[in-house]
Amino acid sequence: MRRIILTLLLVIILAPLGYYGVTMYLPQSFPKPGKQVPIRLGSGTLESIQILHKAGVLPYPQMFRMAWILAGRPVLQAGLYDFQGHVSQENILQRLIHGQSRPLNVVIIPGWNLSLILQELRLKSPYVNLHGLPTGDQAAQQLAAAGIGAQDSAEGWLFPDSYRYVPGTSALSILKRAYHRMNDNLQHLWSQRAPGLPLKNPYQALILASVVQKEGAPPAQQAHIAAVFLNRLRQGMPLQSDPTVIYALGKHYQGHLTPQEMHVPSAYNTYLHVGLPPTPIAMPGLSSLQAVLHPSDSHDLYFIAQGNAYHYSTSYKQHIEQIKRYLQPTARTFS
Repeated sequence: MRRIILTLLLVIILAPLGYYGVTMYLPQSFPKPGKQVPIRLGSGTLESIQILHKAGVLPYPQMFRMAWILAGRPVLQAGLYDFQGHVSQENILQRLIHGQSRPLNVVIIPGWNLSLILQELRLKSPYVNLHGLPTGDQAAQQLAAAGIGAQDSAEGWLFPDSYRYVPGTSALSILKRAYHRMNDNLQHLWSQRAPGLPLKNPYQALILASVVQKEGAPPAQQAHIAAVFLNRLRQGMPLQSDPTVIYALGKHYQGHLTPQEMHVPSAYNTYLHVGLPPTPIAMPGLSSLQAVLHPSDSHDLYFIAQGNAYHYSTSYKQHIEQIKRYLQPTARTFS
C-alpha cells in the first residue's frame, strides 16, 4: 500500500513536468542477467506493462504507464526483449516503442521437405503461435486448402530463406510468406526460361527443381544435372533418381537403399515410373530453380557422383565404362 501511495504521489508531483519530468525520475530496474521477456503479438499496452512488471523489469508500472501516456500513447511493439544490468525505465519505453528486440527467425533450408519444416516450427520455435498448424500425413493437402501451396499440396512451395517474426506470430502466416516468395520467384524465372524445355508449366519446373536439389550436388553442377534429367524426359526415359525413392519410403528409410526398396510401389519411384513425381519432394533453392529453367547445353543421359567429382556420359556403354573407371565404395551411380 505504501508503495502504491508513493507512486501516486510521485505521479501527481511529476505529471505537470511532462514526459521528461516523469521519465527522469523513473527508478532503474535490476533484472537478472540474461532476462528475456516476450511481448506477444496482439498484447495490449496494459497487458505488456503487467508482463514486464511480473518479470521484475518495471518496479513501478503506474509511473511507467504515466510516462507512456505523456509520450503520446505510442504503440508498444511485440518482441523478445533482453534486459540485464541497470536498465532505466525510459530506455525500456523507447525500446518497446521502436521494437528493439532480439531477432527471432524461422529458417527453411534448401532440400528440406514439409515434414522437417513443421518439425522445426513445433520443436525449435517456442515463440511461434502453432494454432491451426496441421499434423499427420494430410498436412500438405490441408495447408494447400488454407492457401499455402498449390496443386493440392504445400510440398515444394516454401521458399528456403530466413523469416523474421515476433513472439505470437502465427506459424501459418510465416508459411504463407514463404509460399508467396516461392510463387513469385517461380513465376519470374518461368517467364525467362530457356526455350525448348520439356516442361508444360511452372509446377513441373518446381517438381524437377526439387529432384535436382535433393541430388545434393553443389550449385556449379546443378545445371548439368538438370540437363541430364531434361534429356531423359525428352526421350521418355525414367529419371531414376534415388531421392525420389527415399521420399517414397518416408519414415521407413534407414539411411541406405536396399535392392528391395528400389522397387517400392509408389508413384514417386522414378525407377518404376516414367516422367516426374506427382509433387515436389523438397523445397528447392534458387540455384536449383535456375538450373532447371536454364540447364547446361548437354546431351548427357547419365552421371556418376564421386564425392565432389561428377562424370557425365551420353550413352549407357560410356556410363558403364565410367563406373569401372571411377566408382569407389562411397560413390553413387545414376543409371
